[in-house]
Amino acid sequence: MTDEISPGRFLKITPAGAYYATVGSEPDDARALLLQLLSADISLPYSPELIEELTDLDAQEAKELFDKLLTKGFVELADQPGVIVSEAIEKMLPELLPALSDVGRVVFADDQGFCLGVCGYDDAQAEGLAALAADLGALHDRHRALLGREIDVGGESWGLIDPLGFSQIGFWVLNIGSQKFILVIDQMPKLNQQAFVDLLSMLARRYLDY
Repeated sequence: MTDEISPGRFLKITPAGAYYATVGSEPDDARALLLQLLSADISLPYSPELIEELTDLDAQEAKELFDKLLTKGFVELADQPGVIVSEAIEKMLPELLPALSDVGRVVFADDQGFCLGVCGYDDAQAEGLAALAADLGALHDRHRALLGREIDVGGESWGLIDPLGFSQIGFWVLNIGSQKFILVIDQMPKLNQQAFVDLLSMLARRYLDY
């Protein structure tokens, strides 16, 4: 597939690719490459040599990996360079968070239960949800062997569902290197958009440790 790519195009990570990069903490070559793309300070021009350098794989293995990411829709090739949001995370959270819920109610927390950003909730609600998110993370860690190895359930996110099986509130875990963050999203999540990619890109540039 990549043999047909014309020069002068730019690598663009999609919301699906950003989600895969951060949904689990188990390392693999695809996740490592996606995280490097997320953490880039500039929009990177595509070349087979760049993919080889980023993945530390030989030419054929790097090509096969990149083709797989293209096929899955985790990356795209754009004609123009993308815009990298360079503002501080704290400044951008009020703009990005409301876009991630269909009712505009989101809490952004770390795995210690500290509320880092909020929209649509009052302070007491946000602090309580951040603490709940940390407790759920600890619960998941205690049962990781059962969930991950014995019954093969991927991911670390949790949700409270209604009688029809739809999420009333979800706790979406984001893994950025050794750091964990949680998005608490009321009602229907809206992760399939650029705001989600921009949030994870800013987190990766600040916290990713190679």
